[in-house]
Amino acid sequence: MRDRIRATAVCASAPDMDVALAQARNTPDQATRTLLADIGRALCGTSPTLLMREVTRLAYAGRAAADVYGLGTPHAVAATGRLLRHMPRVDWPTTEAPITRAEYGMRLLKKAGA
Repeated sequence: MRDRIRATAVCASAPDMDVALAQARNTPDQATRTLLADIGRALCGTSPTLLMREVTRLAYAGRAAADVYGLGTPHAVAATGRLLRHMPRVDWPTTEAPITRAEYGMRLLKKAGA
């Protein structure tokens, strides 16, 4: 039994597994990329000159997931979490200049590969 525990600990701490886990967290899956692209297009098309706000980011992520998976379903909640993980935060004031909705939408389109 002790050998199994040691073997598991050795495998779990291998640098290759850490790299693979980091890549999996940083790379959106196909469904998330599709939703990111949809949100990016919507932001570029609807009031593109307004400033992007954190509440807008949260609202678009929740709405996009609810439109696909249904309001309040476990799949929608999981999809919202995945979207928010891959959508950069827009808390400001920060050292960066405020960003418009169109600029943020273009960033999402780039991240989605669209």
